[in-house]
Amino acid sequence: ASNTSSALTRTMQALSFSAALSPQRVTARAPARASSTAAPSCVRVTAKQVLEGKVVSTGAQKTATILVERKIPHPKYIKLMKKSNKFAAHDELEQCKVGDLVRIEACRPMSKTKKFILKEIVVRQ
Repeated sequence: ASNTSSALTRTMQALSFSAALSPQRVTARAPARASSTAAPSCVRVTAKQVLEGKVVSTGAQKTATILVERKIPHPKYIKLMKKSNKFAAHDELEQCKVGDLVRIEACRPMSKTKKFILKEIVVRQ
């Protein structure tokens, strides 16, 4: 116990001595590397999520409900299972009908549940 406390006090003394010599703050973290290829921190380049699904409802104004199905393997049995999610998408021109196959893209939240916008109608029903 005394060896670790003496080592700790020596480390603290060395840090305080080096802090007195340099005007910069002494931190335990490694200095950040300056990269010439890195983008500025204010600019973020992200890919937008694009999903394809079937229109199941167009009851609300300028909104379509899209059913997106995907096949995933069962964790234990490896058989492919169908999983589905419903997303509310903004349809400004109200051009899609029930049964259409459409492509939707993520955007800023337009309401509590509407976070996608209609990108294109792939197949008309």
